[in-house]
Amino acid sequence: MSAEAVAGPPRSLYLHLPFCARRCPYCDFAILVGGESLREPYVAAVLRELDSLSPAARRGAPLRSLYLGGGTPSLLPPPLLERLLVAVRQRFGLAPGAEVTLEANPEGITPGLVRDWLSLGINRLSLGVQSLDDPTLRWLGRNHDAAAAEAALATARAAGVGNLSCDLIFAVPSRPASSFGASLSRLLCFQPEHVSCYELTVEPGTELGRDVARRRRPAPSEGDFLEQRRLAREMLAQAGLRRYEISNYARPGHESRHNLNYWQGGAYLAAGCGAHGLLDRDSALALGWELAPETVGVRYWNLRAASTYVARVRSEGQGRRGWEPITAAQHRLELLACGLRLGRGTRLGGAAQLARARQLSALGLIRLRGDRAVATERGQEVLDRVTLELAAAG
Repeated sequence: MSAEAVAGPPRSLYLHLPFCARRCPYCDFAILVGGESLREPYVAAVLRELDSLSPAARRGAPLRSLYLGGGTPSLLPPPLLERLLVAVRQRFGLAPGAEVTLEANPEGITPGLVRDWLSLGINRLSLGVQSLDDPTLRWLGRNHDAAAAEAALATARAAGVGNLSCDLIFAVPSRPASSFGASLSRLLCFQPEHVSCYELTVEPGTELGRDVARRRRPAPSEGDFLEQRRLAREMLAQAGLRRYEISNYARPGHESRHNLNYWQGGAYLAAGCGAHGLLDRDSALALGWELAPETVGVRYWNLRAASTYVARVRSEGQGRRGWEPITAAQHRLELLACGLRLGRGTRLGGAAQLARARQLSALGLIRLRGDRAVATERGQEVLDRVTLELAAAG
């Protein structure tokens, strides 16, 4: 397999479960508020889409990771989750020790529910804490307060979750670094194996985006972003969590295998509304795509609206909105951009790129380890520029 080709066969599967209790003002994901009556038809549609993707599965290549994202997948009743997991095992197989992640929000988590998830084979829980500071949570429009989040963390631990990942949002306007630091300190009392720290992003089509455009709310400050990102890095390092990607920290051995496959250019399947997948050339051909000789992979994406997705799958057996062929040049650029976000860095592609990397190293923006470039802290603050410089030399 050429290093410029999408690595396959796909060993990861993402299932998008869009159901949510409410839409947060900053959220730009494909979600459905409420939608209880659509849950069973939606699961049936996902099962049918999995049937259409099954030719991409190959003998001896079971999945190494399964990610149930959303939305709030934890809102799906355990019997429906079980139907999905059984179908995945039957159609694709799960390798021994495969990472199986379920995203959940703090509200509504009970010991019995967590035990049900564990009994289904879910072995990693990703909890949308976002903050343990009540004013921050109110600003974000979250459906829980700090006490509910801490109760959910305690419940997950007591019920036997041994691989706990928590999301936090930082650089929230009007909330000082001390509030973020206090929130992170409280979170670390629960000793999560993995923490994702994301800056607040203002997406144009969201309620927050409209409020910022109309000056009803302030935009996040770059100064707050840099200060709080540095604070997160220092506090998490002191707690034993290594930064292995620009926004992700983990205890040794608990890095997200699913996300690492994305970032390292591996193929992955995806099903459900709004889901995006990346296939290697052989898998795409097995699914019936007609490809030009220069195509090294295929990216596809599904319809965003849950009801429209269900109707399309019922009529056609799949819910795709579109797809595009990936060339070797595109794939190299994606590997470079993602690789520079990783703690292990990315391999450079030739003498010209290596020469430019030496210049960037002299500026303190990257470190060179043989032919591998690793962004420094300074480089991570201007990562888009570093990526463009190396790409232009490639």
